[in-house]
Amino acid sequence: MGQGGRILYMSHDSAAPSGGTKVIYSHVSHLVAHGFPASVVHNQADFRLSWLRSSVPTLHIEKGFELLPGDIVVIPEDHRAALEAFRTVDVTKYVFCQSYIYVFHPLQDGRAWEDFDIAGVFCSSEAVRDFIHLAFNRRDVPVIHNGIPLDVFKPAEKRLQIAYMPRKRPAELEFIKSLFGRLDKRHREAPWVPIDNADETTVAKVLGESAIFLSMSLYEGFGLPPLEAMACGCIVVGFHGHGGREYARPTNGFWCEEGELIECARTLARVVSLVDDDEETIRHVREEALKTSREFGAGRQEGELIEFWEKVRGGSG
Repeated sequence: MGQGGRILYMSHDSAAPSGGTKVIYSHVSHLVAHGFPASVVHNQADFRLSWLRSSVPTLHIEKGFELLPGDIVVIPEDHRAALEAFRTVDVTKYVFCQSYIYVFHPLQDGRAWEDFDIAGVFCSSEAVRDFIHLAFNRRDVPVIHNGIPLDVFKPAEKRLQIAYMPRKRPAELEFIKSLFGRLDKRHREAPWVPIDNADETTVAKVLGESAIFLSMSLYEGFGLPPLEAMACGCIVVGFHGHGGREYARPTNGFWCEEGELIECARTLARVVSLVDDDEETIRHVREEALKTSREFGAGRQEGELIEFWEKVRGGSG
């Protein structure tokens, strides 16, 4: 049971679906369920997510947001406006780092988190933790592993179709699609189903029905979509985007080396044939993928999160 001031997670006003925003909401949801006074804080008055069903408490800076004694503010690593706004405010501040690619965006001119009076940093994956060790020489960086709701992302009756997210690497994606069509004339008419600007329920439905998911992950701190696809019983082909190495293993998907677009198209063609022929290899990979996804259920995230915040609130803050 939580006590003391509020735990306030700052969030971007993301009109488009965002994995980082979804993780922030999941953190607050877990905290509230355990009695912690936690909220998500957006900037725009009355901003609400249209793509994620959530009943977590939300506050809005434009509606007269005020800090209370004992509050703790959690700021995303790339949220320059929030870091600047709270830089001279006398409040306990933590950075929640989910990625490395934009981490230097607010840290220009040699500035560091210490210049923003940050009390501590925690992160969402081992890849991000290792990066923070390297770039900032910080050793005490707790990992709250990302988790997925396995009651939402689950297999359904499969169709021989390839699900993918078109906003990821569009040029490379078009190349792979075109080459696939030339390599596999037998399955060149197999449906490609885009998942774009969709709510979580729609994403889970498409993945549940799709036999294959093409992962175009790039520069990920973790990368939720391939793992969600695995939980839905998809055979994943493609790239882990670095952060996905936490769950990508030779036995649970057909993972390609970064930059190997030709090999990715060839692998995709081979996998589609294996799926269509219901080969034993595919059944084994699917079983391993489902097993891996269960290692990253929401319960693991919840346990690590509560342990972290109980330690913070039990200490000096």
